[in-house]
Amino acid sequence: MTRIIERVLKGAGRCAAMALAGIILAALPAQTCGLDWTLPLAHFAGVEESGYVSYWETIGEIGFGSKEALPVHIGFNSSREASSSVLGKGWTVALLESHVEPIDENALRVIMPDGWTFLFLRNGNTQTWRGNAGWLGETNDSVFTITAPCGWKIKYDGGKIQEIDGARIGTLTYFYNGGVPTEIDHDGHAVLQVERDPASGTASALIIGGQRVALALAQRPHVISLGGQNLLNGLDPSLSSLQWPDGKKETFAFGTVKSLNPSLTITDSQQNHRTLVWDAALRQIKSDNQWTYSLKTVNDHLRITRTSPQNQTEIFEQDDAAGMTAEKDADGAERVTYRFASGPLAGFVRKIEQVADNGTRQPLYSASYYPSGQLLREIFYPDKVKYYSESRQLLKETIGGHVIYEQDLDAQGRVTHIVDTTHEFEVKKTYDPKGGQLIEVFRHGALYYTEKLDDKRSLITFDEAKK
Repeated sequence: MTRIIERVLKGAGRCAAMALAGIILAALPAQTCGLDWTLPLAHFAGVEESGYVSYWETIGEIGFGSKEALPVHIGFNSSREASSSVLGKGWTVALLESHVEPIDENALRVIMPDGWTFLFLRNGNTQTWRGNAGWLGETNDSVFTITAPCGWKIKYDGGKIQEIDGARIGTLTYFYNGGVPTEIDHDGHAVLQVERDPASGTASALIIGGQRVALALAQRPHVISLGGQNLLNGLDPSLSSLQWPDGKKETFAFGTVKSLNPSLTITDSQQNHRTLVWDAALRQIKSDNQWTYSLKTVNDHLRITRTSPQNQTEIFEQDDAAGMTAEKDADGAERVTYRFASGPLAGFVRKIEQVADNGTRQPLYSASYYPSGQLLREIFYPDKVKYYSESRQLLKETIGGHVIYEQDLDAQGRVTHIVDTTHEFEVKKTYDPKGGQLIEVFRHGALYYTEKLDDKRSLITFDEAKK
């Protein structure tokens, strides 16, 4: 999604670009208020929407007593040219190295403390900004402060994170030495520290909530592509291992395959191996263990297809501007979901179709909405239809044109009549001026029982019909 907006900003005139970018930003799916603290994951684990290798994991957490615990996520991306001051080329420690990246004078990309990437767009010519999930931002010289509706607040200075405030955790304060992050404090106590080798200055451990996670870096091949040929062009330091106090160890071995495309092999404590390979020129994924990837550019997005050794294929394609998402599992048919791409219904599902191998499309689902955004009608093909009131009450359900459930409402939205042919009962309700109810229940067309309730829905009388 961020990539789509960035293309819009670069490829259109300022006014048109900002207008369209604003529409797309409004259509972004809602996330947990503030910081989500989940691992940044895409549809296919290991590859993000632009096709780059993207690997994330949680290496520890910071506890705050009975309050919430914050996970520390590390991530690698094959497109990242920057080097983490802790983990080296292509990596980041999200909580420690959260930062702001300018796109242009009207757009900012923020790598959040949980690793997710958010986009902030300037409001006109002001110093205020709007971002994903209700976040708002404000610039004041070199300081950029963002706040969430539920109280989270993050302060950046010169693009680097300085402080996090959260109602359930209090304040986290960041410390730097020569522009490099060294420590995060909470109530005057260190909760995350970087331990470095005194001779080389290279990071040797992260102290996370009092737990020491030892780390080592090794030289990673730097591969470039010139004239269609891949060449080794030096070495870059990058993470090679992590070890926890309980002895668990994980290794990260960078190398190349025969074609001199870069590779990363991750080996966990159980000696499970995972090898990711990417294109040296495009930096996009080529394989993930036994899965091989094919990436096709469609307009301004990618259609990602991966194939197993058994020749099973899985597909993912997301066109945010058009509101279309296509998905296919290895043992299933391709399904395409269409959503409204703009306006008050942005993000709401319009219809879902199934695509056969020959390209034939079969409708599976469609939805209609009230202007307020509440669901009006759902069709579950081939023949089930549900109708709703604007207050989200089911009014009618039909199968094959036959009514199996129906209820009527009065002007105040109260149920007055229910017919349920599936369970073979009918209900009639009447209301007195004080809010009391008389309920008559019929089975197979005959009165079954009657009950009277007061205005607090407490039972006054119950009369079972004579059989």
